[in-house]
Order: sequence, then structure tokens, then C-alpha cells
Amino acid sequence: MLLSEDDVALFARVSGDRNALHCSPDHARRTPFGRTVAHGVLAALATLDEQAADDWAGATAVEADFGNPVFPGVRYRSEALGETRTGIGYRLLDGDRTCLTLRVRPGTPPDLDPLPVPPARSAPRHSVADLPPGTAVSGRYGPEEIDALRGRFPAAARLLGRTPLACLLWSSYVAGMSLPGENCLLGRVGLRFLPVAARGPARLSYSARVVHTDRRFGLVSIVGQITADGEVVAEAEIEAMVRTPAPPATSAALGEHLSPSTRLRGASAVVVGGSRGLGAALSLALASQGAEVFVGHRDTLPRALCAEAEGLPGRLHSVPGDAADPRWSAELSARVEREHGRLGFLVCSAAPPLRTLGLAATDLERMDAFLTGSLRLVSAPMTGLLPLLEPGRGQCLVISSAALGEPPRDWPHYVAAKSAVEGLVHWAARHRPGVAFHLARPGMLWTEQTNSPGARETAGPVEPVAARLVSRLLEPAPADGVAHLIGEEELVGASPAGRV
Repeated sequence: MLLSEDDVALFARVSGDRNALHCSPDHARRTPFGRTVAHGVLAALATLDEQAADDWAGATAVEADFGNPVFPGVRYRSEALGETRTGIGYRLLDGDRTCLTLRVRPGTPPDLDPLPVPPARSAPRHSVADLPPGTAVSGRYGPEEIDALRGRFPAAARLLGRTPLACLLWSSYVAGMSLPGENCLLGRVGLRFLPVAARGPARLSYSARVVHTDRRFGLVSIVGQITADGEVVAEAEIEAMVRTPAPPATSAALGEHLSPSTRLRGASAVVVGGSRGLGAALSLALASQGAEVFVGHRDTLPRALCAEAEGLPGRLHSVPGDAADPRWSAELSARVEREHGRLGFLVCSAAPPLRTLGLAATDLERMDAFLTGSLRLVSAPMTGLLPLLEPGRGQCLVISSAALGEPPRDWPHYVAAKSAVEGLVHWAARHRPGVAFHLARPGMLWTEQTNSPGARETAGPVEPVAARLVSRLLEPAPADGVAHLIGEEELVGASPAGRV
């Protein structure tokens, strides 16, 4: 099964679920997924369209459980599970990982043709604290241009029936655009369709309310009803996780571990991947010591980071672009040489978005892309910037991972990439004796790269780790042809036990 960006755009237009995670590449890039994600309900429709048999038409109940994200442009494997007590089952797989499980109970559903209703234009940004039990929404709903979606997934549309299809689209819309809204990650949808006397065109109304909230894990349970002319057409149960954005680095938290000074006044530093997470904290830490910090980033330098840098002894300078392109480092090298003559520090903290993968034939293409992307985010900056470090015996800090010591099951690509990066740094240390090289292996930190309920239980803040690493850079470092490892044990107290 393969979904395209056009499929995502079509589903968003028809269902009204224009959640930024699905429709805004810039927004999605700042999430743990690193790119836009296909709607869960869209993936369920595509699975049903590919696997459903032709011996039934119409559904009286639909249940879908969403376990892992589905990305446009990635091929997945769908399979039929046969009949169960709750209906006919289907599954969508990414290697050996289940992305979704779908159960459909055949029967005679309501025979209505919902009239289109203009959808909401934007989604609220609720936190889980904003959604206590009793929080409710209501309104009218009707998918627009639904015939285009029926044409794209004709088997699924025929087997579900008009009303179940519309109600399934509503579940995506209400979760993604209203309750919980922009920060929604859909976990489960259960719909039961009731017989009604009405037939033909109808205006649907809905109500939904929160019945349970788990603040620790950011989970909300919602029940809802869809009615037509006062008759209940469908009853719904929806479970979702409310994403909590990882906290940005702050100069105040950094100052608790590293006092501002002018020890690096006049020095220049480049931080690749310096706008978010540990990279942002390292940018602030270097600026707190008086350095002129050139921050490499993909999009716009966050205003919050710029505000945090105000009042520090040093300054941040925005350097947008793709650090994996050697032209980026060549242009930056010319700028640094023109403005400062040489470079004092190069910090490589950028990495591709981290997603689970296995070691299977279906994963090899994505593994290759991750390995190449990870290595290029270190090798390409080095090609242009290492020569500027040598005149002043500058220092190069590359962020690796404590995961190399205890490799996680679902991250073979990550472990292989960090191993390759470390090999490159060891080579560079041997053949660039005028530069001091450091490899840092911090434990799990709470960043958008690892932002999940489980990670929040064990991950630590980025500021103490950044402070410890910059403190190390402030110490005299011999350029002795050896890459000096800063292990997790040296950062004890700066990050709790964990592996990333």
C-alpha cells in the first residue's frame, strides 16, 4: 500500500481534517516525525480498499487502532486477518511493525447522503490540561467533494457505505481539528451505526465530550454522537494522545550550570543543527561565554531562541540552509574567514528525524537514506570548516549517542549511523592533528527528536548537558591526533539514565 502527498491533500480537503501535522511541512518538520504524516483514517481506507473482498457491502461497526505513523511515499504491506468476533479484520504493516489494525462488521448501515458543510479553518492548540472530563464540542458536519475520495478508494467506499464513510471522516475531523485539535495523535476510533428511518440527503450534527484524561501520558478518551434530524446515526469512541512540545532551551536554566563570562570574547563558533534541542542549548552556552555563534538551521531561526540570546555576552547569527550540502559550509567558511579570520569551534549536532526501523528487506532503502543523511550532516560541514580550525588549534565537538553502548531494538539505523560518524571523527583526529576533536555520548534528553510519553519519564533537560560540554571546550585540549570521548558517565547528573 502506497499513499502519495496528493492522497493526503485529497483526504484533508474532503474530510476537513487540515491538521498541520498532515498539511504543513514546516510544522511537521518540528515534530518528532520530521515530516508530514498521513491521516490514520486515510491509511485505514487505503488498507480496506486494497484488501477487502467483494462478498459484502455496508458496515454496522468500524474499529481502528493506530499504532505507528504512516508516511506518504513509503510502501507498506496490508493483509486480511479473516473473521473475528468483532468483524472482519485487516492490518497494515511496516516491516514487522503494525501501523494499524482495522475491524469492520458487515451489515446494513443507515442510507444517508450527508450534505457538505464548510469545515473549521484552523485547529486549537490544546494541552492535555485544557481537556478535563466534561469538555465538549458540537456542530454540523458534512464532507466536501466526497465523490473524489470515493473515486480514489472505490472498494472501501462501496464496502463501508455512504454513511459509515462520512462518519469515519468525521472522526478524523473532530479529533484533528477540534478535540483535542492541533496536538492530536489519533490512537483509536470505534464507530457503531444505528438504523434510522431517514434516507437520502441529510444534514449531520454531532456532539463529542471528553470522558477521561490521563495527564501523565497525555491521553484523552472521547465519546460522541452523530445525528440526522434528531435521530442518532452513529455512536463514537475516540482515543487520542495530546502531544506536549518539548521545552525549548533557556538561558536561565543554562545559567544554573554555566555562569556567563567573556572567556570566548572574540572567538567564533559554528553549531550545525543549532536551532533546537541540545544544539540550541549549545548555541546559547557558547554565546553565554562571549562567542560569536553561527547557528546552522533548515528553516527560520526560532524567535524564542533569539530572545533567549539577548543580553548574553556573545551573539547568535542565523545561517539557514542544508548543512548536508557542501556548498553551505563553503559559503559559511568564506563568511567566517572574512569576518573573523579563523574558526574557534565547530559543533556538529544535527541529525535526521529518528523513526523506528528494523533490519528487514523492506527497511533497507530507508536505512540507507538515514545512514547517508546522518553522515553527510557531519562530513559536509567538516569539508568546509575544518581548515578554518587549524590555524588557531580550534576544537570540533560531534554529538554521538550513549545508544552505542546499549543499542535499542528498533534503532539499528541510528546505531549504525552514530558508529559511522564516530569512525569519521577518529579518522579526522588522526589526519587533522591541528584540531582537537571530541565525541560526546549523552544519555536520553527531552527534545522533539525523542518526544514521547515514555521518553518524558526518563529524559533529562538539555541545558545541563550543554553546560558540561561547553565547560569541556573551555579547558585546554591537546590536538594530539586522538578523538576524546565524553561519555555518559562524565555527564552523570546532567542527564538521567537513558539512551539516545
